Amino acid sequence: MLTSLGMTGAAIAAGGIMGGNANAVFGAGAADINILDYGAVPGGVTDTSVAIQSAIDAAKGSLSGAVRIPKGRWKCKNVIVENCTLAFDDGAVLVFELGATDNGLLLRSNTRLYNATFEVSNTASPPDGNFGNVFRIGDYEAVPSEAYSNIRVQGAKLYCMNATRKAQAVEVLGQVNDFVMEDMVFYGPFDAGIIVHWGGDVGSADAHNQFVTYSYHPHDGVIRNIRFKPYNGVAGNYGVILSAVYDITVENIAFDGWTCPIRILPGDVYAQVAVSAEKNKVQTGIVIRDVDIADPPARASNKASAPIFIQGSSATVRTPIGPTYTLDSISSIRISRVTYSLSPGKTYGGSPLFLVYYSSGVSVEEVTASGFESVGEYLALVEYCNDCRISFTGATANGSRIYGSMNCEIDARTTGTAAAQTGGKTGLTAAGTSLVGTLTSVLSVGATTISLSAVSTALTVPKGQRIWLTGEKSVIIAKTTPLSATAANTVPIEPSSVAENSGAAAVIKVVCSGLTITGRYSKWEQGVMLSDVYGARVEAEFLLNGKYDVLLAGSRADCIRINKSRFVAGGRKNDGSLLANIHLGTTGDRISVTECDFEPQGAPCVNRHLFGGAELSNVTIGGNDFGGSTLASVAVGPQSNAASQRGKICIHGNTYRSGTALVAPGTIQGTYVGGAFQGFAASAPSAGYWRAGDSLANEAPAVGAPKGWRCTATGTPGTWVSEGNL
Repeated sequence: MLTSLGMTGAAIAAGGIMGGNANAVFGAGAADINILDYGAVPGGVTDTSVAIQSAIDAAKGSLSGAVRIPKGRWKCKNVIVENCTLAFDDGAVLVFELGATDNGLLLRSNTRLYNATFEVSNTASPPDGNFGNVFRIGDYEAVPSEAYSNIRVQGAKLYCMNATRKAQAVEVLGQVNDFVMEDMVFYGPFDAGIIVHWGGDVGSADAHNQFVTYSYHPHDGVIRNIRFKPYNGVAGNYGVILSAVYDITVENIAFDGWTCPIRILPGDVYAQVAVSAEKNKVQTGIVIRDVDIADPPARASNKASAPIFIQGSSATVRTPIGPTYTLDSISSIRISRVTYSLSPGKTYGGSPLFLVYYSSGVSVEEVTASGFESVGEYLALVEYCNDCRISFTGATANGSRIYGSMNCEIDARTTGTAAAQTGGKTGLTAAGTSLVGTLTSVLSVGATTISLSAVSTALTVPKGQRIWLTGEKSVIIAKTTPLSATAANTVPIEPSSVAENSGAAAVIKVVCSGLTITGRYSKWEQGVMLSDVYGARVEAEFLLNGKYDVLLAGSRADCIRINKSRFVAGGRKNDGSLLANIHLGTTGDRISVTECDFEPQGAPCVNRHLFGGAELSNVTIGGNDFGGSTLASVAVGPQSNAASQRGKICIHGNTYRSGTALVAPGTIQGTYVGGAFQGFAASAPSAGYWRAGDSLANEAPAVGAPKGWRCTATGTPGTWVSEGNL
């Protein structure tokens, strides 16, 4: 089964973990059946499968009672448990030696399993899903007439006796609902602990690669109070895998040294061929809470091996519809109250602590990480996602990153180290990329596809991103689409409102947009960096950062709103380079810094509160309290002629408490009133684009000096006339 997911990869305690209540049975007033009465032989050497199966068959027949497994070791495999209770005495152990196509137990409807202990060894790896399990519920080859429900596993210990990882412990497959697994412990090198996975007409041969025409999806399940531990010093690989499921709750789970504790993905089919009753449900209603991940081991460098990985893309194409992405449909995944810890002397590396990838509707909140401050990986990595919410406390040496994502919220409380303050590290980076191609046919108004050449870099481009054409024209991508760098591409788009000629240049900008960034960012060289971001709101606290608290970078950053933020004691790098609380360090349009509080700077200190260059337009700096710094608090511009034509820098309503001045010499303060710019200047402008009706009052009025100047003709710099002298 792990192959289908795109993954490669005994001293038994005397008492059951549920205590002594193993007497509960399925069906009131039922009689107990002892497997000894059906010829079972203790010792764990003689195969007693037939005897145990006979006892179970009797229990689900006329006696309708519980089958009791007495104290001792009992060897068996491929036992079917249905319509009965299987109850283990303390000290009772089922011993499984499984070949490639074996399972220990097959649990079917109306089954109870209490206080169980299992030892399993695998003589061969299973060829595909369905096999190699301690127990299995359901079937990968999901037959429409065979549904499984009302299954309870309570109190079980599973020991993997293999020296290396070969098989999974538990699989829940296909047409299964109403199941509960609780109070369980997994010991040792299982390749996977619990897999809950879709099923369909996968066939009996090469089941991982056959095309399917229908699929069933496990649902209405609860997995709780589970522990994943090492055995003889060896821990397992994957803990819990949820593949194309819905309405599943996982709670109170702990992992000690396991490599990949949680993975959620849409499987090979997502909902493309789901039966009609499940079509709009797959990958929704997934809730995981109260997770403890202790000492995850270092692994080979691969971001997909993250301890928590929420994947929105399919592993293998299994239907004629093609690749599947949750970005294009519905998804609802909620993970909360997660604790990561790394003990002194332990090492970690190879992947971020958690990765959300090509997903939508994902919430990962109340994450806390401790002990990872020197680890050179991202704490959180969010790539190509829409409509997600991430919140965490803690830090790794590389900070966190969101890439090519839309309408996401990030709330972080992250503190770097002294090395991070001066070592070029950023608490949170939001960034994007661009691909270049050309149109290979005419684009008409109303078109729903666009034809492109091979693009500069192969990438799967998410739904909602834009393709920019000439003259600021653009179209919106309607479906997540893999773009090739070696072949022509046809891209589904929302009905086009523009036309374009064949041969025109096309730039596919995969950017972050619609971001909300909150929290607290401390002791980084840059607290937050927005690179090639189109649309972000920053409302956060910044403390003791080395160079910049907020940096706008990349080719441009547009529609950025920094509001109600607090900036304290920045500029700790103090190396003679430019230091600023906010550095508008790229071309940008529609940027606002409003209602922020800038604390006075000591030594070492920020030498500007706010700094920006010539290619900024439609910038608003208003209502801020600047504490004062070694140079004038604000130095933005002067604008280029092109930037000033797009829109002025508006500076108004600010205060400052100390320092040399509020604005740098030559900076014009003012704002738009009724479409005309009104402000203050030292003289009539000699550069920049101005419109008739703009007016500037003299910022240093004196008797005999001009009251101000008014623009009477639009131009660069326009025609300016004195309004007379005082």
